[in-house]
Amino acid sequence: MDISHEASLIIGQPESSTLEYKTVLPPSRNIAQIISSFANADGGLIVLGVSDKQEIVGLSSDFHATSITHKALDLLSPKPQIQYQYASYDGKNLYVIKVEKSNVPISLEGKIYKRVGSRDKLENPNEIQFSANGYPRIKDISSQLETYKQNSSSAKSRLIEHYQSILKIMDGLGQTLYPKGAGTPTDNQEGKILSRIMFSSIADNFETYLSDLLYEIFLAKPETLKSKQQVTIKEVLDCSDLQEFVSYWANKQIGKLQKGSIKGFIQDNQQISELKVITELEQVRAYPEFCVNGVCVNG
Repeated sequence: MDISHEASLIIGQPESSTLEYKTVLPPSRNIAQIISSFANADGGLIVLGVSDKQEIVGLSSDFHATSITHKALDLLSPKPQIQYQYASYDGKNLYVIKVEKSNVPISLEGKIYKRVGSRDKLENPNEIQFSANGYPRIKDISSQLETYKQNSSSAKSRLIEHYQSILKIMDGLGQTLYPKGAGTPTDNQEGKILSRIMFSSIADNFETYLSDLLYEIFLAKPETLKSKQQVTIKEVLDCSDLQEFVSYWANKQIGKLQKGSIKGFIQDNQQISELKVITELEQVRAYPEFCVNGVCVNG
């Protein structure tokens, strides 16, 4: 069924409970969230290549929207009824997804979203319960983090949720982690080991966040992928599609941000290098084996 005519009649109207615009192609999880929210409400249209101010910008052909849509459907349970196709409007290439109203709740990784006005509302938030006699600052931090999740990217939301899970552990193991109070380091051996594990977990998850964030940037702005670096045919063929390759490349770039590699990361990314927000001396401090103008920085 051709849905391009239906889209042409509604394009130009403001976003609503049945209409969502996206200037660029979002990650599959973002698309899945919008699809589920429409399916759990009255259905609707997702139009890619139009800004939220109704400006027709067109969708880049660098990525395959159909592949992203398929990946989005794979994240949903059960799979809702949708239609999707490319459409031409005012000489610009757009991509339209029509979502049918579902008679059963459609969940995304266990979460149920519903379209309310022009926003996606989480219907079953997993509210974290803290101990009544726990350290109050932990609960305050978690509440503050919850506000940061509003209108955040998928990458940022996952980072915050991981941080909140660590706070929950800290709240439940106060006698092990800080038996003499939050301001006094524990002398409990088990507590020391557990503290190191949690700090390492936060650091590792932040690295994952940076990779996810780079992926979202690459997907939204394909031109940021351009560089003079070379990739092997095997690296390309090992990825099932361009989305998977972008994710792989983002992880590879993040690997250069490990301590001692910041200088190389900046040199390999012209757009970041041109910003000149990190001086050469600051780059060296992260990699003390280098010297600048005869000045060496020791670690």
